[in-house]
Amino acid sequence: MAVPARAASPAGGGGGGGGFLPDAPRNVPPPTPKRSGPRPTKKRFNGDDALAPRDVKEKRDEGMRLSKALAMLGVASRRGAEEIIFAGRVTVNGALVEQPQHAVSPSRDVIAVDGRAVDGGLAAESAHRYFALNKPKGYLCSDKPGKATTGIGEDKLVLDLFEDYRAAWRKKHPGKLPPRLFTVGRLDVNTTGLLLVTTDGQWCQRVAHPSAEIVKSYVLTASARPTKAQVTRMAEGCVVDGRKVTPRRVESLENAKDGGPANRVLVDVVDGRNREVRELAAAAGVGVKKLKRVRVGGLRMPGELPLGKYMTLKPHQVAYVLDRGLANNERAGEETGRGMGKSF
Repeated sequence: MAVPARAASPAGGGGGGGGFLPDAPRNVPPPTPKRSGPRPTKKRFNGDDALAPRDVKEKRDEGMRLSKALAMLGVASRRGAEEIIFAGRVTVNGALVEQPQHAVSPSRDVIAVDGRAVDGGLAAESAHRYFALNKPKGYLCSDKPGKATTGIGEDKLVLDLFEDYRAAWRKKHPGKLPPRLFTVGRLDVNTTGLLLVTTDGQWCQRVAHPSAEIVKSYVLTASARPTKAQVTRMAEGCVVDGRKVTPRRVESLENAKDGGPANRVLVDVVDGRNREVRELAAAAGVGVKKLKRVRVGGLRMPGELPLGKYMTLKPHQVAYVLDRGLANNERAGEETGRGMGKSF
């Protein structure tokens, strides 16, 4: 008995006949039109990204404190600016102002010191500047030099290492004051490694404040190989400046895959208190031979950055500092040995 041929599927169907319904037509989206015109400009990171919406509105509508404006314009530190204001040396739009909290807008108001209008560097810049410095030993994170640890002369300042930046800026903007530079947190005079420097005071405060919980990683080179008990003791924390601090992590680098010395300890902290890592070591009876910071948040010390030199950070590198996910990835890499570099 001959079997009848299967009927052809309806138009658009792929499997009609045989008792099955025809395939439903595919819902294919139209092709993406080609872009015309110039490529859109990427948004650049600026200090307002660190502000809450309410703070952005207040900053736009009410301006800022006069003392803060003078510090931002490079006239003096915040405290020094207050002294200048109290001395009756500052006018705003021709009127004498003797209150540091007086609200001003550097972009709209004319601020003068000793009768000379202050045209700060930030008015000539389209964006803030962010730097990573490989801090050498013997430099203070301060605006004013202090007595040297050797007892001879004065310690040098970290900001002295940026004199070539200031000189180039003055040459480009003659007659104007260069933007004031801030160190993001502090490293004591004998500690080396990654130090962030910026013209963005708001971002500086956000990164440095303990509430941001930005992890800072240090590699401590001990005078002798620490015992397991000493490493455990460091991890338990101690009292620093009258407050109990506990590090996020303390780990011996004795078996690190980078081939470095066995007398090293990796320490992660978030409090950022003065000499915190050294105090943790002292409480555990560990002598400190060298101390180097190798990471801030998700940003690691660039391996190619020589001691005493700095580099300008790109916007995505600035974002790395506050990126906790990237910081966790870096920490995982360190634990497996993949993240260990020669910078240690």
